[in-house]
Amino acid sequence: MTADQIRAHIEPIRDEFAESRSLVLPALKYAQTEKGHLTRDDLDAVAEATGFSPAYVESVASFYDRLYLEPTGTRVVSVCVTLSCMLRGADEVWEHLCEREGLSHHGGTSEDGRVTIQEAQCLGYCDHAPCIQVDADETLGPLTPEAASQLMDDLHVAPAPEEFWR
Repeated sequence: MTADQIRAHIEPIRDEFAESRSLVLPALKYAQTEKGHLTRDDLDAVAEATGFSPAYVESVASFYDRLYLEPTGTRVVSVCVTLSCMLRGADEVWEHLCEREGLSHHGGTSEDGRVTIQEAQCLGYCDHAPCIQVDADETLGPLTPEAASQLMDDLHVAPAPEEFWR
């Protein structure tokens, strides 16, 4: 993504922010829509578009867990691991999905590159625990390991999104 593309995206929303530093986050989110993660070139383009140093832009990108500095799968599945979900079986869902996808206990990206599984701290869906969220968009629950496995089957064959808004 180029600095001009990012500039065109953030200019219409500039007045919504009291601090110009606040534009860095929407600029990073927009830059990530192309590939699903941020490359060094993307970070540099955001720095150029916003007028902040590459170091500052990278510090913002590395702080937020929905901004990815490494490639992710076509779809990102976040499993809530906070107390409400754990008490209702999130650990079984997590272990089942990691084992099913051949991943370590820490999650990661499936071998075919279609799905990344990551932990999430509270998805705000406690009354539907245990829950997961797909692409920071759709939150589903309560889920059993079997239902989560069916969702994985669906995600492995689903078409890739046109843009990666995560």
